[in-house]
Amino acid sequence: MWFERSLNRRLAAVVLPAFLAASAWAVAPSIALQHLDFFGARAGGPPGVQIRPVLRGEIKEVTVDLVSIVGPRLHLEPSKGDRAVVWLFIEGKGDLETKGTVFPVEGETIARAPQGWDWKIRVAPGQVLHALRIRRHINDEDRADMKKFPQNNAAAYVKKFRDCTPYGEAIKSAKTTSRTLLPENFVPRMAIGTVETTGPDAVGAHRHPMLEQLFFGLKDNDITVLADEARANLTEMSILHIPLGSNHGAEVAEGKKLHYVWMDFFMDKKGQEWLKMHTPLDPQKQP
Repeated sequence: MWFERSLNRRLAAVVLPAFLAASAWAVAPSIALQHLDFFGARAGGPPGVQIRPVLRGEIKEVTVDLVSIVGPRLHLEPSKGDRAVVWLFIEGKGDLETKGTVFPVEGETIARAPQGWDWKIRVAPGQVLHALRIRRHINDEDRADMKKFPQNNAAAYVKKFRDCTPYGEAIKSAKTTSRTLLPENFVPRMAIGTVETTGPDAVGAHRHPMLEQLFFGLKDNDITVLADEARANLTEMSILHIPLGSNHGAEVAEGKKLHYVWMDFFMDKKGQEWLKMHTPLDPQKQP
């Protein structure tokens, strides 16, 4: 009897910690990452439109696609009553048209039309235009909320990334340049921005369980993204999903560049309080 009790205690001392460690490993978050291949649609290739899914199924009610248009081509993007659409033009040139207004665009430009407005996207011969198309499902509550901000739905919103409003944040260094590409209340429960710095530098670890987040690496971006125990190398033209609720941040080594787009998808309207951490910069101190 004594021998059995002693053996059981010794087994428990070995097996239980191993089981707990295995369980922790099993539930540890991983970082979903996808590199976007632009080589399938290049200038001088056959005219047409390629639409390829990006990290499909990662975030509920959100779909992201890589849209590549090789000219000469006209692409019609009809509005959808239950989806808001934002375009991030990454590379190439083209023209956007909505409600009779034409906007010349090139990479890095954000575009969003008011709900119910169609887009026409024209790409000239010898040109190619690559973009991320982000679509967010909107519900009746979202539509009611949009009516509170009529100024945000009166005209198309088209801006180069470099012309967007810069902000500061406690988790980033003084040499970091952050910009708000899509402010809150343009698209319900959604905001977009950029972060740019050079190494050695870091974005401090933080959590935000009230929102889902994607990072997309812009030109020359080469960073390490950390989420709890997981790590991922985010390079240019790659996109990743931050595990929900994870303690995450980013590091950039000496001689490397950090330049990525963040996309926030809030669970509910209240979650947008998180954006109050972004402090608009004094115009005299803007980069």
